[in-house]
Amino acid sequence: MTTRRNVLASGGAAFSAAFAPPGLRLASYDPSPSGRLALWDNTSGPHLRGAVFAQRRVYPELDGTTFLGPGPLGAPVSQAALDSLAEAGANLAVWSGTGVFGETGRFGVDPAVEDHVGRWLDMCQRAGLYTVIGFRTGPGRSAFAFHPDDDWYPRRLLNNALWHDEEAQAAWVAMCLHAARSFGSHPALAGILAMVEPNGSDLGHPSVWPAIAAAIDRNWPQAIGVPLILSPDRWARAEALGAMQSVSAQTIINVHDYAPREYTHQGARAGVRLNDDGRHLAQAMAGYPRWCCLEFGAALHAPDLGRYFQTRIAALESAGANWAAWRWPSGWDAYEARETGMNVTLSREAMNALRAAFSRNRGRPD
Repeated sequence: MTTRRNVLASGGAAFSAAFAPPGLRLASYDPSPSGRLALWDNTSGPHLRGAVFAQRRVYPELDGTTFLGPGPLGAPVSQAALDSLAEAGANLAVWSGTGVFGETGRFGVDPAVEDHVGRWLDMCQRAGLYTVIGFRTGPGRSAFAFHPDDDWYPRRLLNNALWHDEEAQAAWVAMCLHAARSFGSHPALAGILAMVEPNGSDLGHPSVWPAIAAAIDRNWPQAIGVPLILSPDRWARAEALGAMQSVSAQTIINVHDYAPREYTHQGARAGVRLNDDGRHLAQAMAGYPRWCCLEFGAALHAPDLGRYFQTRIAALESAGANWAAWRWPSGWDAYEARETGMNVTLSREAMNALRAAFSRNRGRPD
């Protein structure tokens, strides 16, 4: 049995190869590492501007067959939804979703999820969008890890075993390497985000994510040419970067920005006003040559929402950082009718700011 110690010390190539699919349906691309890496060059960027789509596993006993669709992941994202993002001027769709390995058991490849990711890549290519695939969940981590204190789901669905289970940690490394080899040649793929918002520190395991991230970085198949994107712990906060180990020169650092949280996540009648210029993130990242912000946003009822997006975008643009706003609607009516809080298309002010920035996009996948 492969253990976390084996993978972290000697590399995950053998573990990953054991899950290699028998055949790939992927298009060819320029395999040189400099090709897609240039998309993440802050000196000449930003090059990618877009929005986030989030999906999770469907649990029929919890979700039924309507709210998130018939499965296996939901809410379903339509081709029309991706086309609408491209028509707004964006050239990036960030997929924040389910890892391609199972969350329990022997942590092998989940064929249904792998097929889903393959279809997602094809849909993005048809829309003329680059995509980053980011793993919210995977071995030892379920979607409910993002809602640990909520009571709308059965507690048995909450899975945070990753942070203390060495087999799950080894499998997470292998999952990311497997994804690079399986999908790395797809022309729409701009990068792989190894984990969306790590949070081991908040659960009392501050050393785990830095070790996993270092193992992924150390064993990343650079010759394939797909960029690796890593986030710091504490839900991808910039202030947690000091705990990360040094990464390869080609690796991109991704940080999320929901500051000030009392503004971005305020209640419907709180009336909290925006009181800063949004430069805090760029200042915190000044020493990092390749970084991005693949999630930021605020409640639609927040005052000064247009200025919020304008100031955040301006700060990211001045730093040459690629970015994506949270979130773009899926096109699945049953879900979108209920989840309206941060759907940017429902705010004229937000969309005015986004469209103005999207208009500066130049590159799209072939």
